[in-house]
Amino acid sequence: MIAKKCMHFILAAMAAVFLLPPAASAAEPALPLAVRSEKIVSAKVGETREFHVSLPDHYVTSSEKYPVLLMLDGEFNFNSGVIGGLRHAAQLGEMPEFIIVGIANTDRGKDCFPEELTYSDGSKAGGRADRFLDFIVDELIPHIDKNYRSEQFRVLYGTSNTGFTAVYALFRNPGLADYYVAASATLRVPYFLAKRDQLIRDFKGGERKLSLVMGENDFPTILSQNGELKEACDVIAPMGLACRFTVVEDAGHVPDNALLQGLRRLFAGWKITQPLTEHSFAEIRVQVDNRLQKYGVSGKLPENELENLGESLLREKKNARAIEILQYRVESYPRSANAQVSLGDAYRQSGNQGQARECFKKALALAPGHTAAADRLKELDEK
Repeated sequence: MIAKKCMHFILAAMAAVFLLPPAASAAEPALPLAVRSEKIVSAKVGETREFHVSLPDHYVTSSEKYPVLLMLDGEFNFNSGVIGGLRHAAQLGEMPEFIIVGIANTDRGKDCFPEELTYSDGSKAGGRADRFLDFIVDELIPHIDKNYRSEQFRVLYGTSNTGFTAVYALFRNPGLADYYVAASATLRVPYFLAKRDQLIRDFKGGERKLSLVMGENDFPTILSQNGELKEACDVIAPMGLACRFTVVEDAGHVPDNALLQGLRRLFAGWKITQPLTEHSFAEIRVQVDNRLQKYGVSGKLPENELENLGESLLREKKNARAIEILQYRVESYPRSANAQVSLGDAYRQSGNQGQARECFKKALALAPGHTAAADRLKELDEK
């Protein structure tokens, strides 16, 4: 239900995404990675399904795992504008980085609804949403988990009719995702309207969050039906099921920034608002360490910020404080050889040669041939 006048912009944005250059090795800042296009022969829906994957800029040069954003209507939602907005928000520290997966449609009308609907003009839609969701759960997600460094945290995003699909998935397959974002969801589906309150009341999916986003100038039925869903969740939903409601000012059906707005609501409070210093470290550490419990996904302080603070403290001869920060860096980034070298430097400066030696050895185990670690071990051996 996206206006035809938007399609030229959407197609141009898609082309821009597919022309992104490959990542440069060890470049700072990293260049965007080219989009990967893949196909799965699906037994669940009986056809070949295409999807596209956008990886975080530092994916190749890191060993980190990332949460996954599954995007319905991939042929127009998966575009450079949306992806760029999410990447920029992550760089600003407003939310985590995501592996973004855009699922292209084959027959959108069939996949949206669980039951077949007949429109006023006699045309039909729906009927295989259950099979489509089974494809995502049983075939697509296992493929992503096998082939990419994915955390077990997912977001499902749908727009308009597939916004309904996202809401429906929350109740049918709550384990599919942790967060559900539905932009201008079309909820006037007889099956859903008849069972909505029962589905909410009987929800046993654990900790799940739904973010409903629409435009101020959206269709009246969209505003009213989404408002009623929000109210029902607030009144009768069991513990663990939370619903957020966002109306984008001056926007219409499926606002351009709907996904970004929905995720910002869900990750409110994620951002660190004060600079990392010796005095703020303890407070910031608590905030970061609590992210997993609060949001369901872990979040780390940027490694370079921990490195800079630790080295600054070493220059000031504050060895104990430097070791505390650099040890936290190692715990946060256990596969970072550079983190082990920095911690080894701190131990060596404090006079603990044995601990320093162990750190340099760990760095070499992580990165055989690491020049700095080898040189420092040689220096220790010569003493």
